[in-house]
Formats: sequence, C-alpha cells, structure tokens
Amino acid sequence: MSTLESEFFDLLATSQSRWTRLLIEGRTWTNIVLRNLAWQAQIDREKANGVHFAVLQRPDSDDGAADHNEVEAEPAEPVEHEEIWSLWVTPERRRARFRVGDGTVDVVIEGSTFWSNGLGRSFTNGGNSDHGHGQGDGQNLIRTTEYCGLLHVEELARGMRIGRDTIDAKVTILEDEDPERGQGVHGLAIGDADYLELSIDRERGVVLSASSWIRGDIYRVVEMTKVEFDTHFTLDAFKIEPAIGTEWSSV
Repeated sequence: MSTLESEFFDLLATSQSRWTRLLIEGRTWTNIVLRNLAWQAQIDREKANGVHFAVLQRPDSDDGAADHNEVEAEPAEPVEHEEIWSLWVTPERRRARFRVGDGTVDVVIEGSTFWSNGLGRSFTNGGNSDHGHGQGDGQNLIRTTEYCGLLHVEELARGMRIGRDTIDAKVTILEDEDPERGQGVHGLAIGDADYLELSIDRERGVVLSASSWIRGDIYRVVEMTKVEFDTHFTLDAFKIEPAIGTEWSSV
C-alpha cells in the first residue's frame, strides 16, 4: 500500500474526529436512464446470489385489459435531474433540508427525537427510536467510516475542490453482505457502479464529491458546493415550528 493510499484510508477512518460542527450546502445530479442501468445491475447480481424480489403492480393497473391505442401515455421522465440540499451538524443536533418528490423536507434531529415539516405534514416521533428520519444526500458524504473495507483503490492523485486540498481516488466497490455494515456505499452510488471517483478533503476527511460511473459515463454526482467546519451556529439554526395553522402530529 502506497503512502497516499494509506493516507486516503486513514482520512476516511478518522474523519469524524477531525471536526465537531459542520455546515454543508450541496447538490445531487442524476442521469435517470443510466441510474436505472446501475439499479438493474444490482438486481441481477443479487438475484444471482439467491435474493428474491417481489413485483408489485399498481392497484389501478390492468395489464392487457385495454387497447394500447386507448391508453393515454404518461409524460416522459426527464433524463437528467438535479437537487440541492443543506445539512447542519453538531454533536447534539442535526438539521437537514432536501427534496422528496416535488416538495422540500425540513427536519431537525436531537438525540432520538426528530421534528419534520414537508409534504403537507408536520410530525415528530416524540423520541421513539423505532422511528427514524432521513437527512438527505449530505449525510452520505460524512459517513466515511462505513466505507472503510468496502473500497478497492484503482488510482490516486492529489487535487483541489472548492478551494480545499484533496486526495482524488478512482475506486471500485467490494461486495459485502454483512448486515451490520449498514448501507455500505449505496447512498453514494445507488445501484452497482462500475467505479466511483471520490474527492476526499485532505484535512478533514469528508467526501467533497462522489461521481458514480457505468458503461463509460457518469450517472450520479453527489457533491458539496460549500462547506464550513467548526462554525458557530446562531441560536435559531435548529429552531423548527410546525407549519402555520397546525400542530406537531405523532408518527
């Protein structure tokens, strides 16, 4: 293992000890057609390993019951899609804003309790740890410890991104079936990528950018467009109220 490769894995393993507070703004870009190919590659691999999949049919569908000429075609989904998101992190609290469908979700998490606004709802789990809440794609750029042992390095170079020194790596994903390992790198790649290109902050160890490739093209990019480490948040940074005219409902 080269010195640079050793540094790369050490940064991933120790990133969360290199900062205490974090503010991220970022974006996720996806090529829908190529992402679907990556999804199918994952499904085919898991089927080959004995995993069974259930095919669900919409209750309002009736395949073969109507003439194709009589069925109104659904609007085609755009080939490319981009979302922006934000994430605030302290040892005690997190706040995330991210897109879900056509709406924006705003969630504050403190310990095991979350409060969430979005998609026409204002709800909380009231501290019930059986009900968790997503934090958008930003969280996948700071869960670096989980990636150790799942990546094989193909190429390494020194680089620069958003004004910060980086180690840029081309990596492939090692197959791992350990349920205790969590999501693995699924949150970065979505499906079976042929390889990933990662830019790792050389001081703090977070992933500044992750590009997923399949069949010679990029199909997904998750990247920070702005990052502030150990910033001091205002008192209202984690203040959240239910939507006007409503109260918090329980999960």
